[in-house]
Amino acid sequence: MSYQLQPKPLQLFYYLPYIHQLAMPMVPQYPICNFPQQISPIYYPSAPGNSQDNCIIIEDDNIQHPLNQIHSVVIQPQTNRESIILQDQVMQQEQSTLKITHQNNNLNENEPHIRITVFKQHSSQNDQEFILQNDRILGSNYKKEIIIGRNKQQDDKQDNCDIYLPHGDKNVEKVHCKILTDKGFAFSNTLTKPLLLFFSLFRNYPHASKLPFSVVKHIYSFIKNKPQFYISDNGTRTGTFMKIKKDQIKNIELENTYLIGADTFFNVLEMKSKPKQIKSKKVKDQNYFFNALAKEHLRKGAKIHGLTIEETEMFNITLNEIKTTKQKSRTAQKLSEYDRPYLKITFDNSAIHQIQNHIFIANYNQESVYKIGRSQECDVLVNINTVSRRQAQIIYKNNEWFIHDGEGFRESANGTWQSLQNFSQRYHEKKQQSKPQLIEDQMEIKISENIIKFDFVNFGVTKKRKLNKALINDLLNLQ
Repeated sequence: MSYQLQPKPLQLFYYLPYIHQLAMPMVPQYPICNFPQQISPIYYPSAPGNSQDNCIIIEDDNIQHPLNQIHSVVIQPQTNRESIILQDQVMQQEQSTLKITHQNNNLNENEPHIRITVFKQHSSQNDQEFILQNDRILGSNYKKEIIIGRNKQQDDKQDNCDIYLPHGDKNVEKVHCKILTDKGFAFSNTLTKPLLLFFSLFRNYPHASKLPFSVVKHIYSFIKNKPQFYISDNGTRTGTFMKIKKDQIKNIELENTYLIGADTFFNVLEMKSKPKQIKSKKVKDQNYFFNALAKEHLRKGAKIHGLTIEETEMFNITLNEIKTTKQKSRTAQKLSEYDRPYLKITFDNSAIHQIQNHIFIANYNQESVYKIGRSQECDVLVNINTVSRRQAQIIYKNNEWFIHDGEGFRESANGTWQSLQNFSQRYHEKKQQSKPQLIEDQMEIKISENIIKFDFVNFGVTKKRKLNKALINDLLNLQ
C-alpha cells in the first residue's frame, strides 16, 4: 500500500517534501528556551506497523546508534586492536567505571554528548575519558575553546588544560590544540529563518494546531541546526594529525602533510586536478611538457609515475637530448603551465636513503591509482619497518586527487594521518593556528603517542526514521 500527500493551500508545514526543500539534516532535539517545554529531549520509539509497504522510510547518514550506558565498555572502531579489547573487556569494566563516575557526576545520559577517549596507540586500555556536553567538558567551566595539551600544572592555573595528555610530554605542548564550540550545542538552539517560519505557522494558521505532536517533533528535527565542533592545531612543532578512515577516501589539497608509519612524512608541493576552463591562445608543444619533466628529474631527482609506453619513450629521448647537448632554456619550464593533471610530493625523513620527490601524471576523466608501501609492487617504495607493505594509495578519480589508507578494506598497521597544519605553517617562525577541522563521529586524532577518539552519543536512535500508516493517516485526516 502506498500513500501520496496532497498539500492544501498555505499549509506547507505538514507537507513532507517541503521538509526536504529546506535541505536541513535530521538531528536530535535538545531543550531550548524558545521551544515549548514538552519538546525537551525527544526519542523516537519504534511505532507499530513497520511493514515496508505501509511506511515511508527517510534515510539519514548523520544519525548514529547510541552507545551503551556508563558501565558498558566504550565501543571501538573495527581496527587491528579490536581482538585485544574484547579479551580485556571484563577486566576494564570496573576500572573504566571508576574513571567515568568521577568525571560524569553531572552527566545527563539522555541528552546528546560527545565521549572523548585518550589512549596510547596500539593499547587496549583507555587512559583518560572526558565528556563534552552543553559546550563544556564536565568538571570544567564553559569556554569557547576547550584546550588539549600537557598535564595539568598546579602552579600555573591559566595554562591548565581541559583535556590533558599522559604520553609524550616532551612532544606535547601546554596548549597543543583546541576544540572550538562556537557552533556547538548552544549554536544549534538559536533561532533561524526556518524555525521562525515553523513557529509562525502555529500562530497564524488554525490547521497547525491539529497536527499530531509526533509530527511536529519530526518536522522540528529536520529544520533545527546541527551542532558542529571543530578542532584546530595551535601552531605546534610536532603537529596534530587526524586519521584517514579505512573505508573513506579523502581529498588531497596543496601543501597538505601526511604521516605514515611512525615518523615518515610527505608533503604536497604542487598539483593540478581539473582542466582549464579558458584555454590560452598559445598551445605549447608536448615536447615542452616532457622537457619540464626531464628537468624535474635531473635537478631534483624526481621519479615520474603514470606515463604510457609511448610517453616514456618521448621522455627518455628528451632526457638524453638535455644530457648530451647540455641544453639550457632561457625561461624556466614549469609543469603548471601545461594542461595535464599531476601531483608532486616530497618525503621529509632523513632515514629514507632513496628518492625523495615523486611526480604522478594522470589524464583527465580517467582513473589512476598509485600505491605507497614496503612491497616491491608499490609505485613508491618506502623501506621502513613501521610502514606497511601496502600503506596507502594515491588516487586520481573524477578529476580530483584523493588519498586512501591501506588497500581495499584492509587498513595499514599504523594508519595514514593528515596534519591539521600545512607544511608551510609547520616550519614558520611564528606560531600560526591551523584551519579548523570539523570533528566527526569515530574520528581519531594523533598527538605524539596519544590517540584521541570522539564518540557521538545520543545524537539519534536509528539510521532509519519511519512514517508508519498511523502517522500518515493523521496527516491525511486534517480538515
